[in-house]
Parts: sequence; structure tokens; C-alpha cells
Amino acid sequence: MVGKAVPVPGAVARRYKSLLPFGVALVVFALDQATKIMAASYLGSANGREHLEVIGSWLRFAYVTNSGAAFGILQDRTTLFTIIAFLAIPILIFFHNSLPSGGWIAKICVGLLLGGTLGNLVDRVRFGYVVDFIDVGVGNLRWPTFNVADSAFVIGVFVLATYFLTSSEARRAG
Repeated sequence: MVGKAVPVPGAVARRYKSLLPFGVALVVFALDQATKIMAASYLGSANGREHLEVIGSWLRFAYVTNSGAAFGILQDRTTLFTIIAFLAIPILIFFHNSLPSGGWIAKICVGLLLGGTLGNLVDRVRFGYVVDFIDVGVGNLRWPTFNVADSAFVIGVFVLATYFLTSSEARRAG
């Protein structure tokens, strides 16, 4: 075959693996935005429904606006968190590019972090706050209301930290 480039199998696998975080980020971002749109459409005082019980009072959906960080901490710091998110995105991409080629767990975690960051960043830029709606607890003992982006970010941080603390591959790369 003259004139046709034959892909090297390892190169093709590396290319797809390098795109993995961006695919994960896209899925997280889409789920986050879609669920926030549904929450805004069906919940809140404007819609006449304070909350929707999903699994009794243990898991319910309630429309809440949040001008702070994940789980409602550090309220009224929208500008600060917007700047942090804008700075975090290129740092996460740089971090992704520095990961070892076999570190697919870390790459998925970077995707979770990117998707979570982008999901809440879009809310902050559009509305000046983040839409939260997942409400977990028992009776009056409630966890702060959160969203899909918050969940993805926290899971990404936890799994990434665990990976780097326990993985021999991560220790060799570090």
C-alpha cells in the first residue's frame, strides 16, 4: 500500500486514552446541566413544590441557589470561585498531559474534576450562583444540598488522592 499510513496499534490506544478525560468531562457536564435544568423546571417556590421525595425523606430533590463552594461553604464568593475555576481548567489539562500513559484511573479522575469544574463555572457565569438540588439526610439532619458537578469533583479528588497514595505506578511516575 503506497501512500497510506498504517497506524501503530499502541499510538491509537494512547490517542484514545488521552481523550478519555475529555469524554468523561463532557458526560459529567451534560448530566450536571441537564439535571439542573430539570430541577429549575420542576422544583422551587416558583413551581409550587418545595421538594420532591425520591427515597422517603432520606433522598429528596430541592431547588437551592448557592453563591459559595461545594456543599454551600464560603457563601457569597462567586467572583473568587469563578476565577479559581478559570485557573483550574488549564492546570487540570496540564496535569492530564503529565500523567503516565497507563494511568487511566487518574485520567478518569481528571475528567471528573474538569466536568465538575465546568458545570459549576457555567452556572456562576450565567446566573451568579450555582444550582444545587440533591438533598440527603434523615429528618432534620441534612447534608448540605449539592449537585452532579459537586459529586463528580469530590469523587474525582477522593479517588485521585487514593490512587496516588496507594498506586505503585503513580509513585514511580511522581
